[in-house]
Amino acid sequence: MSALRTVYQAGERLYRRLFRRGLDAHTREIVKVLKSVPALEHLSKRAALAMAEAVHRRTYQRGESLYYQGDPGLGLYIVERGTIRLLTEPEPGLTRELRTIEAPSMFGVLSILGDFRRMETAETVTETRVLGFFRPDLKNVSRRDPKAGADITMALARWVAAQHVDLIEHLAERDGHETAMQAYVEAHTGE
Repeated sequence: MSALRTVYQAGERLYRRLFRRGLDAHTREIVKVLKSVPALEHLSKRAALAMAEAVHRRTYQRGESLYYQGDPGLGLYIVERGTIRLLTEPEPGLTRELRTIEAPSMFGVLSILGDFRRMETAETVTETRVLGFFRPDLKNVSRRDPKAGADITMALARWVAAQHVDLIEHLAERDGHETAMQAYVEAHTGE
């Protein structure tokens, strides 16, 4: 049965290659946006195309929220046009702006890699267009094209790992190496 499935999948790939029309302008535009994001700039053409075909393009008006602090995280967003600010509410009634995000930038990456709650609220500052890529999208890409799915997952994992290292280094500069390493150990051991 597995040999038949392998032959079928090979035939399906060949058919898609032979009869695939050239990329439409919409898909080419999305691939260009994806490749302009530092975390995704090294995606293979195949992975960028698979991701471009799976993203959801949405436009938000000024002052709209994409999600709220504490919401279940389902995926990441890429700012295509406009400005978003990330806000946190450390205590009820007190809101602080963490940072603003402009094109081409990505945020919310942790949620695509696991079931994590949002640590901040994402709110538009201007009319904003974003590309959303969610966990079910990644699963579908991975099922249809495992190599493209693995490429996307590795790019996102590298990005998260780099942020992790940057955070430890920032803590070391601010609070000292020993304190930073103690926080690192405690975070990994659950103490």
